[in-house]
Amino acid sequence: MENIELTKIEATTGNGARTEHDPEAGEHSPLILPQGLVSNGNQQTAGQSAEAHQRSTSTTSENRESSQTQRNTLFRILNQDVYKRVRLWMVIVFIILLIFVLIMVSLALCTVIHEDVDEKYDLASFTVSQYFNGSFQLPNQIFSAELLSSQSNKTQPLSIELQKKLNDVYHHSPALGRYFSMAEIQGFRNGSVVAKYRLSFLMPEQHDQLKHFTLSREVVYNVLRQHLYDQEPEKEGVLYIDPASLEMEGGKKV
Repeated sequence: MENIELTKIEATTGNGARTEHDPEAGEHSPLILPQGLVSNGNQQTAGQSAEAHQRSTSTTSENRESSQTQRNTLFRILNQDVYKRVRLWMVIVFIILLIFVLIMVSLALCTVIHEDVDEKYDLASFTVSQYFNGSFQLPNQIFSAELLSSQSNKTQPLSIELQKKLNDVYHHSPALGRYFSMAEIQGFRNGSVVAKYRLSFLMPEQHDQLKHFTLSREVVYNVLRQHLYDQEPEKEGVLYIDPASLEMEGGKKV
């Protein structure tokens, strides 16, 4: 009896857990888990942790790949837009440069190739003279006896100034400039001051068309009259020709 109690006491540990010597401790005891079950639980937990870690890693990797794909797509779209804009501006600039080059080439060709027949003339062939005589009034000039003499100190300056005025009118005329020879003041008479003039033109031998059109009395008269109407209004001290007083006789060929 004492041996049996001693055996029970030795088989009991500090926590009251039974050892293998306890005949009542068996595989159905709730305090003892089978070794295989504990091992399988640890393996399952470790496997779940690894699987969760793997899923987390996979998700992170997928997120990174998705972000990178989105960035690449955005960059590609932006690059395509920029490329389209740059290409459009390049096309526009190219077209502008092409038009400019074509214009410059056209102007150069026109300058080299085009020849104005009217500008090709030989002054030495202008040998036929034609004259127009007439008169006009100088309302701001005072007549004196000195103007009756062609050599007086008052006549010569006035004649030179009037001749210069007439020469400028016809020399700068696009239609008559090449044919104009000279203008002369032939004298003055009373009536305020009335100046008598002569206009000389030179024509080539073949002058029938010129005589009836370009160097007709109407054309020569209208060129001078238009200039007189364009001059400044009558002012004191300024040589002024009254347009309404202009008279001109038809040309005489010599």
